[in-house]
Amino acid sequence: MVNRDPRYHLVQSMYEKGHVRSFNDIFRYVPKTVVAKNLGTKVDRFTKLMKRVEKFTLEDIVMIGTFCDMSLDVMTELWKEEYRRQKEAIPDRPI
Repeated sequence: MVNRDPRYHLVQSMYEKGHVRSFNDIFRYVPKTVVAKNLGTKVDRFTKLMKRVEKFTLEDIVMIGTFCDMSLDVMTELWKEEYRRQKEAIPDRPI
């Protein structure tokens, strides 16, 4: 297991308080640079994934959930909400 950044512990608490409602809300509490490093990916690639969440793999979502002590059910709920928001922002965007 990755030596976790202590900010990961904030995510579940912020979710329970209603401050994390979609996938990208996680990155208000844990910088994307930290998450990208922990996933073993470059920050530029990770930024692209954040803008097109449908490109994240299930493995990526599971790993981020593990870092944050969040279940797969919660992570997929957050992912679906982010996907919905992005789809509404650009409705004709191809998948």
